Amino acid sequence: MAVDFGNVPQWITVGIAAMAGWLAYTSLQSQRVIARRRAAFDMFLKTETDEKMLTAFDKFHAGIQAMRKASSVEAFCISEDKETREHYFCIRKYLNIHELIAVGLREEVLDADVVYFYWGDTLTNHYSDAKPVLDFLAKREKNKYTYADLHELNAKWVARKAKATG
Repeated sequence: MAVDFGNVPQWITVGIAAMAGWLAYTSLQSQRVIARRRAAFDMFLKTETDEKMLTAFDKFHAGIQAMRKASSVEAFCISEDKETREHYFCIRKYLNIHELIAVGLREEVLDADVVYFYWGDTLTNHYSDAKPVLDFLAKREKNKYTYADLHELNAKWVARKAKATG
């Protein structure tokens, strides 16, 4: 009985093509992971070394202190006083950085684990500090979706921390 090897070369070709496709796919996935990690690293390097970012960080904390001294969060957020308005907008400016990080994570531009391990405590602590402003904005119709990604990310990270320590 003779064995027919007529189809074997075709199956070998199919196998090689499938292997090449799999290797290309895994290579692309690997490159995406590296790119996300690098983007996260670059962003945090900038937040730690850029003079304007460091100033924004300091002004955020000064704004939080001013908010805590205000008679109410509403009075703080809608004040016409120039100095109070400046403090309010310093808080908002720094929250915008957190929102940008949250959007970067949602859109998978940044690596979730790198960002969490480096920025997790910072984000959740700043969210907690600025919660009165965030709550005030969420109650206003024109601002109800402002910081939506930040709200979602904070909830995830608070749960992640609780699970890790729980």
